[in-house]
Amino acid sequence: MKHASSSAEQAAWYDKYYSGGRSLPAPWHRFLMPDLIAECRPDHKLVELGCGQAHGLCYLAEKGHLPARQIYGLDQSSEAVAYCRQEIPGGHFQVQDLHAMDYPAGMFDFCLLLETIEHLEHPETVLRRIYEILKPGGWFYISFPNYLHLPWFAVRLLSEWLNRPTWINLQPVDNIYTVFGIKKLVRAAGFEFVKGIGSSYGPPVLYRLEREWITKGLNSCGMWWWSFHPILKFKKPVTS
Repeated sequence: MKHASSSAEQAAWYDKYYSGGRSLPAPWHRFLMPDLIAECRPDHKLVELGCGQAHGLCYLAEKGHLPARQIYGLDQSSEAVAYCRQEIPGGHFQVQDLHAMDYPAGMFDFCLLLETIEHLEHPETVLRRIYEILKPGGWFYISFPNYLHLPWFAVRLLSEWLNRPTWINLQPVDNIYTVFGIKKLVRAAGFEFVKGIGSSYGPPVLYRLEREWITKGLNSCGMWWWSFHPILKFKKPVTS
């Protein structure tokens, strides 16, 4: 579902949001990291689109998994980008709308799009550009609110029907997706689906209380597709 606003209005909304100070890392960052770290090498280049405060990128740089000079980020919020530049000196962060990103073709080994696709007016355009900027064999990780998670879907509908956007932090553009819809969109851009990693299985407002052994146990049972914030891993095919 979309809420009409201009690009400038959207940027202003996010500037106000990020001006509130440092946010906390989210579950999708925690459950993404082991898989991402296993794939990356110090000479790889990684970009996060819609990076926000880039908690995952901060972790990679702080722990020495990826040098700051190999880390890139893009966000439409100048507040978010200023924060990232402060936290990761030597990283490459810029303010830009994702629809207009101008990275060269084949520049990156990894691209992250975390909790961002639902806020894009033209996701197909952005996904095609992501395909272009990744090298053949490059990895693409995407997370999003998965509305197969029925408790959260009910809260989402109530927040709109009762005009209570703060219940779910409803944003200027806020579309509804499921894992099936996202897989279809990303595959249409040319990517191959590799696997899913679940995070946040419990009631929406209690996700920070979810114990890691519960999440890992449900993931081992193949239930990732039902979690509220799944991480989907895709690969750009290596063509001859």
